[in-house]
Amino acid sequence: MERKMYEPTEKQIKNWSELHPVEMPSDDEFKAMWKKAHHGKETGWGMGKRNWIVSSLSASQDYQMGLWQGRVDKARGLGYQEKSEDKSYNLGYFRGYDNYESDRRGWDRTIRDNFEQKYLN
Repeated sequence: MERKMYEPTEKQIKNWSELHPVEMPSDDEFKAMWKKAHHGKETGWGMGKRNWIVSSLSASQDYQMGLWQGRVDKARGLGYQEKSEDKSYNLGYFRGYDNYESDRRGWDRTIRDNFEQKYLN
């Protein structure tokens, strides 16, 4: 099947333009923030930093484009194919591709019908 590129709606473009990832603090800064938030304990800061990075990557337009492109590719039966060196896009693509069936069950009928009409027919 031929690959179709995802085209965001006007509403998505507007919402995505408001997303701005924040700059990553250094390890020392993150450890200090972690200790302050966890009553002086430093243990667990590595997982906290990992979660912070993932949430920061998720707050970008590239992540959202990758998310929807992954869904389109999975729905069309195409193999997994990251196209960008951008980590935000790749994370979104992975999540969109991997979670497509689960995400689709959460869509209302209108969204599902519009998606099928535009990308599957």
